[in-house]
Amino acid sequence: MKKLILATAAASLAGCASMQPTYQTESTFVIYDVQPASVDRTRLLNAVLEAVQKHSSQVRVNRDIPPAVLPETPGRFELKDPFGGTKMGALLAAQAQNVRVPVCKDALMTLASDSTSMAQYGERTSFFACVLPYKSGYQIDVYATFVKASGGMTPQALGSAAARSLVGDSSQLIPRAMNDLRLAAESVGGKVTVVDSYIPESFKGAFVNQAGSASK
Repeated sequence: MKKLILATAAASLAGCASMQPTYQTESTFVIYDVQPASVDRTRLLNAVLEAVQKHSSQVRVNRDIPPAVLPETPGRFELKDPFGGTKMGALLAAQAQNVRVPVCKDALMTLASDSTSMAQYGERTSFFACVLPYKSGYQIDVYATFVKASGGMTPQALGSAAARSLVGDSSQLIPRAMNDLRLAAESVGGKVTVVDSYIPESFKGAFVNQAGSASK
């Protein structure tokens, strides 16, 4: 009897541990090459902007001039730590928080948005894209992060867990948004190929496969 009580207690503790609130962040990216260079620049930028707007309630846009000399090959986005080497950065690192932001050098346009429409279910998406020119064409870099809260015994947490078990979470919408950028470039006459991409295995659901060329 004593062993049975101990075993039951251990199982209960394990179950409680699994219900502890947990915050998980996943990152994903895709890089598209768009050719030829004769693609109308203005139409391309407008099409990319409209594609991002479809998936965001608010978008921050910055348009810039082309570099004086177009490079033979395009660069790509880099992740920078704005607090690197500072006391704030050390404090964040001590709290297991890694703050990195995407940066594109010599981009014609950068776009950034944050989606909090699913915040009541513990989900938040940050989306970033930039258009880089080079001699043979353009490159579109897309980077996104998805934050998901799980665990806990609140009605919202329990409802979110039940919904995810049936249809997945809103991370599956990120590949679809990426694919819309590819379709936008094709709509203005661009021939689009994937240079590189990464879609986490945890992005599962009804719409993940709509990513098309966004997943290799």
